[in-house]
Amino acid sequence: MTLSAIYRHVFSAGVLFSGISSMAVAGEADAPAGTLKIVARDDHRVNPDLKPPRILGRQFWNMLPPVAAKAAEKHIQNEPMVRDAAKRYHLADLRAAGGDRLEINGAGLLKLQPDPRVPFVVSMSAGRPPFRCMDPFRIDNTVYEQWKREHPNFLGFWTGVEWDNEYITPLTSPAGAADWARKHGCSEAAIERMQEILARARASRQGAVAGLRECHAALRKYFFDDPDKMLFLRAGWCFDHYALEWGAGMVISETTNTGPYRHQVSLFHVRGAARQYRKPWEWYIAKYYNGYDQSGARSVNNEPNYLTRTRSDTPGSEEHSGPGYGMSVSLNRRDMYLAYLSGASIVAHEDWPRVFCQRKDGNPEEWVLSPHGEAMREWYDFTERNPDRGVSYAPVALLLPFDQGMPHWGGNPWSHFPPRRPDMMIDAFLYTIAPFSQDVRNGKEGCLANGPFGDGYDVLVPNPPSGPIALDRLRDYKVAILLGGIDLDPPLAERLIQYVRQGGSLVVNIQQAGDRLPEEFLGVKRTGGSAAVAGRVASASGGSADLAEPYDYEPIELRGAEPIWTDGKGGVLACVNRFGQGRVGLTTVDCLVPRQPANLVGANARMPLVEMLMRQIVSEALPIAVHGDIQYGLNKVPDGWWVYLINNKGVTKFTTTPEALDAAETATVTVDLRRLRATGLRELRADRPLALDGDKNAFTLQVGPGDIRIVKIATGDGSPSE
Repeated sequence: MTLSAIYRHVFSAGVLFSGISSMAVAGEADAPAGTLKIVARDDHRVNPDLKPPRILGRQFWNMLPPVAAKAAEKHIQNEPMVRDAAKRYHLADLRAAGGDRLEINGAGLLKLQPDPRVPFVVSMSAGRPPFRCMDPFRIDNTVYEQWKREHPNFLGFWTGVEWDNEYITPLTSPAGAADWARKHGCSEAAIERMQEILARARASRQGAVAGLRECHAALRKYFFDDPDKMLFLRAGWCFDHYALEWGAGMVISETTNTGPYRHQVSLFHVRGAARQYRKPWEWYIAKYYNGYDQSGARSVNNEPNYLTRTRSDTPGSEEHSGPGYGMSVSLNRRDMYLAYLSGASIVAHEDWPRVFCQRKDGNPEEWVLSPHGEAMREWYDFTERNPDRGVSYAPVALLLPFDQGMPHWGGNPWSHFPPRRPDMMIDAFLYTIAPFSQDVRNGKEGCLANGPFGDGYDVLVPNPPSGPIALDRLRDYKVAILLGGIDLDPPLAERLIQYVRQGGSLVVNIQQAGDRLPEEFLGVKRTGGSAAVAGRVASASGGSADLAEPYDYEPIELRGAEPIWTDGKGGVLACVNRFGQGRVGLTTVDCLVPRQPANLVGANARMPLVEMLMRQIVSEALPIAVHGDIQYGLNKVPDGWWVYLINNKGVTKFTTTPEALDAAETATVTVDLRRLRATGLRELRADRPLALDGDKNAFTLQVGPGDIRIVKIATGDGSPSE
């Protein structure tokens, strides 16, 4: 469970920006013929290595903890989603028998009786918080190594469980850090070491990374120095690249509704990290909800619980549960589908069985599925009927600094360091791609957002300590966008140049270019000056934007590049240079954010220049165009494509009452197939054919509030599908 303490951080962290664009958000036509493209590649091939890795012969597993209740065995156990699920067992710690708390041998593992048919993990509280592992333990791995050999279906330990939250909490709240650590079982020696680490960590972003790595090293020692069997679950802060850079075997994204969690942003990070390091990833869905009840009263740690009711209002340990409490059924369903479609190897569910089962007619001896359980059954049936989900299509890489310490909601890096303009650039892009959608006071739980730019993004870190990102990892993406304050040292600059030379498209802001990217690469000569953007911004693709706030840019002299944006006085605000087989898109507006960004959270936070850029990139990178108020994404399957359409609007959910759906928020969506030639269309959830408007080479369908449609576009007759 994500602790309510997280909530104190999230609203002190958000930094967004104002600026109103005159352009429509969705539905624009392709760029006029002859317009210079940003994206050099016009194919839609995907690397088969991005397909989810097989685990015990399967690409996908549902995961649940075992339940001993007789009612579950009798009435629920034979459900395929339960019978065939991977298992999560729990063990408190790895200490040896006896009174010596520092002797670790893993003998407790012998008490487990794991199901040999399915993969399993062992969750533990020993590393919560990670500072508990900083005592001078004596490790004997003899028992563990033998046990591991006897259990080839063992995936690993949950070594870092919400390690992000439990590192950030003392980092950002030093006054109470020691007391907090004592309450979580840290020894005085571990607390002293923790305070030394945190003192260095608070000094700089690099110090924060170093402190987190010391936590990782302590966990690694405790868990038998077996990094491939270390599984790291994080919640609100996207620490996935850290765990994998330091050797973890899997990363796990926990999502819930404890604060302004943004599940798409979480997805872009965890999927990108897994692809960069070629490791599997898991989506762990918690159902808790912090927000307001129907009366307008603040209410935290609300859980949908259909077997028992609880209520505790003690500050710091609030807990409210009951039927209809917590996250909405529709958000849970949307998350499950999104996880499967996006390539998760495992989808795990918190609080089985009490969220998913209920007593039939109040009889404690007879269980049936709750509304959440029915949603899981329908979703799991879909995964069994459609086992080949292909490759989740993400043609755009977002390149973020390794030391960013990124929260879902952006703002202060590590929720501690004041944001600089490059950090604001990251927020500008991520809030454009996944708009802010939450208003819990009015029952809008948010977390997922409709938007015109789709879900085709992976976050990569191009500058990890191990060296610049491998060229073959960059080449998995048609376009890469540098975001934030990345130091382009010579090895990284050369790697990016290689990427473009071999057909990639790099988008870089002039504030990031430094002196490492040569003039012939950028196609411009820099002046080092500054000027105010004047009047309306015009795009060569046909769009334009009126800027409500002052922006500044660096005037340039073109040396081979061609302009694609100009202001009212002809100043070049963006240009494209052909280099090798690829292209370089250079934006000259300072970080693409206003001169003085406003501290603003809400639906009116718009970044018109980022919108203009992403509109062109998405149009060039995707094989289809999606028109309508919807969240969408693509999967490349062997004989065509899947397109998923998720409507996150029209759901009202307060913390203690069931969701209400507003049919008036039904979305009408048109999918333009452009150059694709479909031999058939089929909506996969309902398993029914769809009609193609042959004159327009498009199809239209409706998606109800909180609902999802998945359409297979078959292109199996040899006509263009790439």
